[in-house]
Amino acid sequence: MKKFQMKQMPVAVGGVIAMLFGASEPIHAEGFELEEIVVTARKREESSQDVPVAMSNYSGGDLAALNLTDTNQLGQFSPGVNIEPPAAQGGSATRVTIRGQVQTDNLITLDPSVGWYIDDVYLARTYGTANSIFDLERVEILKGPQGTLYGRNTTGGAIKLVTTKADPFEGVSGYVSGGIGNFDQTKVGGAINIPLVEDKLAVRLVALKDKRDEGFGDVTIYGNASDPLVVGADVYDPTDKKDWGTKDNELYRVGVTYFASEDLSVFLNYEKTESYTTDISYNDSNEPGNQGDLPNGPSIFPFSRSTSDHYSAALNALNWSESDTETVGFTVEYDINEDLSTRLVYGWRNSENEYVADIDGTALPLSSFVTPFTSDAEQHSFEWQLTGTAFEGSVDWITGLYWFEEKGSDYSSSQSGAAILGGATNTIFDASAENNSESVFISATFHATDSINVVTGVRYTHDDKSVEVTPTQEIIGVTPAFCIAAVASLPNGDLTACEWSNQEDDYIVSYNVGVDWAATENVMVYAKTASASRSGGQNMRALSLEDAKPFEEETATDWELGIKSQLLDNTLQVNAAVYQTDYESVQQTDLKNDPASGANYTVVRNAGDATIDGFEVDFKWVVTDSWMVSGSAGILNWNFKDDTSISPSAPEKEASLRMNYLLPTDIGVFNFDVNYSYRGEMVSNTSGGRDNVRNYSAITVDSVELVGARITLDMIDDALSLSLWGTNLTDEEYRSSSLNIISGPFALSNSGVGAPRSFGLEATYKF
Repeated sequence: MKKFQMKQMPVAVGGVIAMLFGASEPIHAEGFELEEIVVTARKREESSQDVPVAMSNYSGGDLAALNLTDTNQLGQFSPGVNIEPPAAQGGSATRVTIRGQVQTDNLITLDPSVGWYIDDVYLARTYGTANSIFDLERVEILKGPQGTLYGRNTTGGAIKLVTTKADPFEGVSGYVSGGIGNFDQTKVGGAINIPLVEDKLAVRLVALKDKRDEGFGDVTIYGNASDPLVVGADVYDPTDKKDWGTKDNELYRVGVTYFASEDLSVFLNYEKTESYTTDISYNDSNEPGNQGDLPNGPSIFPFSRSTSDHYSAALNALNWSESDTETVGFTVEYDINEDLSTRLVYGWRNSENEYVADIDGTALPLSSFVTPFTSDAEQHSFEWQLTGTAFEGSVDWITGLYWFEEKGSDYSSSQSGAAILGGATNTIFDASAENNSESVFISATFHATDSINVVTGVRYTHDDKSVEVTPTQEIIGVTPAFCIAAVASLPNGDLTACEWSNQEDDYIVSYNVGVDWAATENVMVYAKTASASRSGGQNMRALSLEDAKPFEEETATDWELGIKSQLLDNTLQVNAAVYQTDYESVQQTDLKNDPASGANYTVVRNAGDATIDGFEVDFKWVVTDSWMVSGSAGILNWNFKDDTSISPSAPEKEASLRMNYLLPTDIGVFNFDVNYSYRGEMVSNTSGGRDNVRNYSAITVDSVELVGARITLDMIDDALSLSLWGTNLTDEEYRSSSLNIISGPFALSNSGVGAPRSFGLEATYKF
């Protein structure tokens, strides 16, 4: 969109004061117009309206106007997309669902169904992705199987964070911003572009500190805070009270752009994030007034909620998570001639993560992580691309090679068993894994006529995954830990060394075929089919031979019809798509319970075949120069052929509406932005299947409606901006996710809690 422009004025102190307090200099307005967003969804720059793929895009201005400050919020305004913090898994990770496809766990042995990218570097682990969005050029969300052009096969889609690049053609420039909010929120950040060699070399430096020191509510800690595995009467004694909802996030980024010649360009991006968050998730099936989920009568877990306050809970420990990541992207682009160019992308990422969670969501020590769950991973990747045109421009093509290697470890020590009866068991899984992938791909667009294009592509992938696991247990108060006897029956099991190992190979062919037709200059319709697969892997938390069986690859085949249009003299943009996705051997994570030790552990299984149908639409309408309205809606229906499985984190209905109004005044231009989002009810966990959904209402996460607003005043030729913002203005009390951890005569549905009403002030000065 274009903002109202002010006449050139001096930025001296007197000029600023005059503008703030009644300057009468006239303001010249251009008003709103539909904005072209250039994307790289198909590995080349083109308008998003020309890409025959369903996608949601956010420019840097959209991110600021919608007050989207971390990636968990992106799903509010993207039909078919749901992003949430995983229940009882730490707030520094994200669980992303696109068109019903999701991976609910974050183990080193699992591939996500939705791929995250920083620029062109694939992120194998979602830890750190919930960090603040800052200084991004745009965000691209691609929907449906991504099995041809992107580095790793993902069956649900891809999310690409595109950073703002250093610009050698621009002088020293940048901005500083700061803000405060309720719950003792403070945010300070900025970016500066520094040209080092005119028109050749520049560096961009970015930094952000985003804190919230006051929590949304309090957690009453029961038992000995230094040892949650207490026994006897101490279990019932409150020992501490802590805030939850606090955070301390930092982001640092260095970008380098070097135009060595007209034909050779080099880009370097280094990013470091540090995040610490606290949250709660409690047994919602046991909250006051919701005893109907316990068929045995009165609650046997009296301490799941300390009060009827939605934002208070009683637990054995405060849930917290900490994540440190470093990411490097290095890209070299070379134009060989007018019709041929090549590109090399190197990526490196290291992530170190840990979190503590009270898994059962009650104040009784039934199940929790005794020591922090830790996950460390280091990855390297290379991608080489060769792009060209042929037959006098009638064919555009791209081919390339991709190589990926990841090494990492997962360590968990979870307490379970009847601690309240005088004993409990720790189950420890210490695993190391290596994941390798190599692939070759080719894609071509045939310009059959001036208005009809045919797109084809194919990718061949070899994935190799291996794991080594040391599983042990210990009775509280008894040392040392002893090896789990089941090791002897697990693959390559060695009871003496107390370890087992396994390795799995997958060979995958994925494809993309489509046709698009420019019916008019401003209307394009398209049809496509595409496939992608997630490779199989190992169940590192196995306690039996049956659990240790490798899970098989999952395949998604998608059919999509869509339209992209700009109507009413380019004042109305409407994009829509209808799709059907057939899934084979769907990978799902179940939480199981070991009858012998009481241990809770996760196992990935292939839930069978499923079909997901859906419809998505989004629009932008420039009503007048001063008014713009935009919105979206989505409907999704899933069906498993076995009639017992369910699709988690996939709401059937979603909608959003946003209104903008520009008001020029003597002191500057006001931009009023009001937004509304709706997410329908959903099931958030697969354990127990449809039977548990029928029996326990708390397993279903209720629908939620959220309202946000932002008022921005742009002054001094847009150099200074002041904003007042608010989220969840109606102060809705809602759950963000749910984890069904025990089935049988009762269900413990451990639910995450959404943030209450928040508001604040921000100021940005550009130079």
